Amino acid sequence: MGSQQEVVGLLGLPPELRDHIYSIVLHPSNNRVAQDEYFNYDYRDAFVLFRLSRQIYHEARAVFRTLNVFLRIDTPWSEAEEYVRNIGHAPILVHGDHAANFTAHSLQASIETPAAPGPESDRFHFVMLADDLPAFTKAWFYWNLSHPGLNQWLSLRLSLRDPFTPDWEEKHVRREAQRKLLLPFGDVKGLRYFSITGDPKPQPKIAAELRTLQALEPPSPEECLVEGIRLKNEGNALLQKGDARAALEVYHRAWEAIHIIVKGRQRHVHAEAFFARDLIDGPLAGKNGQLERMNLRIQLVANTCLVYLKLGEWRELQFWGMRTIALMRQATGAGDSHIPPEDEALLGFPSAPQVGKIYYRTARAYEELGDRHAARRLLMVAQVYLPYDQTIKSRLDSLG
Repeated sequence: MGSQQEVVGLLGLPPELRDHIYSIVLHPSNNRVAQDEYFNYDYRDAFVLFRLSRQIYHEARAVFRTLNVFLRIDTPWSEAEEYVRNIGHAPILVHGDHAANFTAHSLQASIETPAAPGPESDRFHFVMLADDLPAFTKAWFYWNLSHPGLNQWLSLRLSLRDPFTPDWEEKHVRREAQRKLLLPFGDVKGLRYFSITGDPKPQPKIAAELRTLQALEPPSPEECLVEGIRLKNEGNALLQKGDARAALEVYHRAWEAIHIIVKGRQRHVHAEAFFARDLIDGPLAGKNGQLERMNLRIQLVANTCLVYLKLGEWRELQFWGMRTIALMRQATGAGDSHIPPEDEALLGFPSAPQVGKIYYRTARAYEELGDRHAARRLLMVAQVYLPYDQTIKSRLDSLG
């Protein structure tokens, strides 16, 4: 709690400067708390403002309501909240009965399906900030790609509302708030039924823009793969110029182009079913979408390992290299057990040379971290993949 002198000092500032201070203290981005690759919100320190004086309370509350726009999601699925939080990386502010009774939201988004009819008591509710809505709608976009045809069974009803204006006054939701609340739903396509209503009514131009976004076809598997390859090549060029950090950022964009999202040390793979077909046009015509995606994934891992090698970030190199190597070992049935290098190497794999580079680069990380035994084991497999690579042979000889 601030002292009386501090309160008087704050109120002695010009109103526009006070509003600027309130905006800094109450902005969502300044109240985020990181939790590994996730984040949440904690406004406890910021809300001290509301206890300083009556005047500051009313001034700060107006700023808070402008910056923090809420929406409530109503869904028939109990697991929706967990999916949004864990896969969409979108924090949930209020859930359960508290969300059902929440009244400060400016948009209600109701998801319905004929397969899950039932009373209101069977529905599940959670509240989010509009700032995080794009993460929610993108997670829905990926879910539909992973389960083709899902959206054709779903209905979405969006209803704008003004939670703070008395019933006897005209309702209002600012234009910029309407855009923030409505346009992210452009990622949600091919619904069985969709409506936008509310009090106030959505601005016609914004509603029309949303429907235009929903009508846009997402990139095809062919287009996604071509864009991923283009970005991989762009990253390679940056790496050759010595700009490893910039290359890593472009590689992340290449992952995203093929619907794989990298968050810290997590990698979320979406849209497996979307790529599960033969490609019909472009430079990859006649090839299998899943196989081409797998090849690109292996190339991106190999290149990411090279970035960390050049940066000398051995722990990151070890983590990402071993992540792929563990998957390869599962494919051979080796797991953590030691098998001959010739049996561990999958030479029939289309991207076998790239896999060999992953083994070699990961071995370098183990060597730098002081585990010569693990480094040698990895190098022996790398040599099976790349038998004529003199660098691998020299490294093996140096380890004895």
